[in-house]
Amino acid sequence: MGCWVFNAYNVLKFVHVLSVIAWIGGVACLAVLVWRVRRERDRAVLVALLRQATTYGQMVAGPASGLVLLSGLGMVGMAGIGFGTFWVLWGFTGIVLHFVFGAVFIRKRMMELTQLASAEGTSDQSLAEAGGKLWTVQLIYLAIMASVVWAMVLKPTL
Repeated sequence: MGCWVFNAYNVLKFVHVLSVIAWIGGVACLAVLVWRVRRERDRAVLVALLRQATTYGQMVAGPASGLVLLSGLGMVGMAGIGFGTFWVLWGFTGIVLHFVFGAVFIRKRMMELTQLASAEGTSDQSLAEAGGKLWTVQLIYLAIMASVVWAMVLKPTL
């Protein structure tokens, strides 16, 4: 059995994996919670959860994804892997899609659902449609992130 070596690469790898857990694990958990609470039809709880999910995105998921990017860049540079390697490009594409989906689609759908859940007189049908749109975007986002995790673990080449 090999001895673990304390070096800059291993520190970056630890930061990288821990940041992925905080980012993607938290986003997946909150997506499921929002989906479940939306189905319960308790608008006050839904609004509170959506606000907390937004805060989590801004204060935890966003910075964690930045650490994933920076630590990933550092590891690729240290290991001399090359930025043209297929799985490395897959990871960069995933992080770009993360920023687009998070900043544009998920944010927009969460704001829409928050406004509808906060407004008096909003029909259950409108709320269900907005919640369904958010859930769809979140599932696409999580599928993209899962594909990036797949690529980072298996490191496929073309």
